[in-house]
Amino acid sequence: MNKNKFNQVYESNTAAWGYEPAECLKKWKIAFPENATILDIGCGSGRNANYLEKNGFKVLGYDWSEEAIKKAQSEGNATFRIKNIMTESWGLGQYDIVIDFGCFHFFPPELRSHYHEQLNNVLKSAGIYINESARVDADIQIDPNDNSQNYAPPTLTKDVWEEFNYLNIKKLEENILPPHGDFGQYPCWNVFARK
Repeated sequence: MNKNKFNQVYESNTAAWGYEPAECLKKWKIAFPENATILDIGCGSGRNANYLEKNGFKVLGYDWSEEAIKKAQSEGNATFRIKNIMTESWGLGQYDIVIDFGCFHFFPPELRSHYHEQLNNVLKSAGIYINESARVDADIQIDPNDNSQNYAPPTLTKDVWEEFNYLNIKKLEENILPPHGDFGQYPCWNVFARK
């Protein structure tokens, strides 16, 4: 998918992942230190960043879609920036928590070293990393050029989490994301890790 496609998704309010905070984030938020600083990678319309900001956390969200950032800024008070995290630096600051809901699975394998380098740079020692990415299911046909409701995100096999060897993965759960709008449910990984 390209940037224009993501802009169209947010302009038309048709994000397959919905507009409510992720369930696993609500569940795992209890482990967050008070007043934690949080970086939301691929924040989209701010569903998770604004939820966390309303719960007392200082949150910065990055997305490359201008439409997503406009929507995010109109929905809450977290801080948002347009950034292509696939190629640009994630910044010089360090965060207590980094969250990624549906971004990593869009990284082509040849760009994943940039993801790991940036994540390792911005996550504080003993910091928390949470990821929700689509997982492989033989019953789902993946076509990133599909503009219909049959679209399913790129998927990751279990062995991809071995790349995160600089983190201590505490939970690696198989889950199913519920349907939203015209999109059906699909399988996902929920990952909770510490540096």
